[in-house]
Amino acid sequence: MTLAYFNLIGGLSGDMLISSLIDLGLDEKKLISELKKIDGIDFNLEIKKTKKLNIEATHTSVVIKDEIKWDWIKFYEVIKKSSLSNKIQNRITKCFDILKNAEELAHNEKNPHLHELGTSDTLVDICGFFIGIELLGISSIHSSSIPVTPGFIKTSHGVHETLAPATKKIVEQNKIPVRYINNSSNIETVTPTGLSILVSIANFDNQISFTPEKFGLGAGTKDFDKFPNVLSIALDSSQTSDFNSTRKILLEANIDDMSPEITGSIIDLAIAKGALDCWIVNYTGKKNRTGIIINLLCEINDKDKFVRLILENTSSLGLRLKEVDRFETDRNFVDFDSTLGIVKVKFKYIDGKIYSFKVEHDDILKISQKSGISLHMVSKKLDYEINNKYNSFS
Repeated sequence: MTLAYFNLIGGLSGDMLISSLIDLGLDEKKLISELKKIDGIDFNLEIKKTKKLNIEATHTSVVIKDEIKWDWIKFYEVIKKSSLSNKIQNRITKCFDILKNAEELAHNEKNPHLHELGTSDTLVDICGFFIGIELLGISSIHSSSIPVTPGFIKTSHGVHETLAPATKKIVEQNKIPVRYINNSSNIETVTPTGLSILVSIANFDNQISFTPEKFGLGAGTKDFDKFPNVLSIALDSSQTSDFNSTRKILLEANIDDMSPEITGSIIDLAIAKGALDCWIVNYTGKKNRTGIIINLLCEINDKDKFVRLILENTSSLGLRLKEVDRFETDRNFVDFDSTLGIVKVKFKYIDGKIYSFKVEHDDILKISQKSGISLHMVSKKLDYEINNKYNSFS
């Protein structure tokens, strides 16, 4: 496994991310060859060395030669129809989901007009990044906080903070750490596209420790007077796992004096509030009392929320907390149109190939109740149809 750490020194955008990968050694020809698997886009990459306040970095300009006007439906469709690997398609789609949701929240409308995002350079930035990290063998990504200046800027949407409305929604929705550059003002340093890319795959963890083997620097287009418009990437290939790894928080609380009726609601409450997982195990404690241990897994930034949830909703007087590494496979949800109706299927990927799948039980239950067919037979029939389409065994 190769770990990558992005140090967002003075900015973040899609082209800066790609520039840092090229500076690191990403083969430009292989990148372009993979991007050509996306139908319709026509572009050139103009790559050069530049300096931002004496820091030498690579700058990449995406020169678009087509005149395609993209909308959200076209974005999703062109990726689905491309010959990119399933792993890369899934990552691109996840990034689209984050960016689209942010734009909808910012403009208070479904499928808002793309404006600046509606040209092919958005596809090149997003797809190019995920293609690039795959070509470089990067499997785990961490990032620093994002750099922001105080003040405001003027755009086609009017006057707003230096964090654009969609960027701010991404920060709010995903609890991204922010640091302010106080010797400058009225500069937009972070783009929605750049942030959606990193948020979709990176762990924003300021406690990461690793041994860098190689660095790359990517430069933005603008020149700032008091700080360099660059970001850097550092690689560490000494990790031992082939799977993505992220840091999470594990909370544990021992309880031996609470009604089982209340206990049973804790898992549902935790999941509803956004916990990654929650489970309960039995134990025998002091005075030979039987009790339970509530285990709750959450994002690092959600730690305080779930500490409060446990202490407010149980009889616990205290709990334990530790950071853990969670190793993850790639996964993707698909709405599968079966002969029994549309069901949601979760696919598990290893090395870009389908390794297993599982139909959501709630969908199986609904079909069984409506059709009168047993749960067992509904499950078997769905497995058969999915296997026939995807040529994979669950």
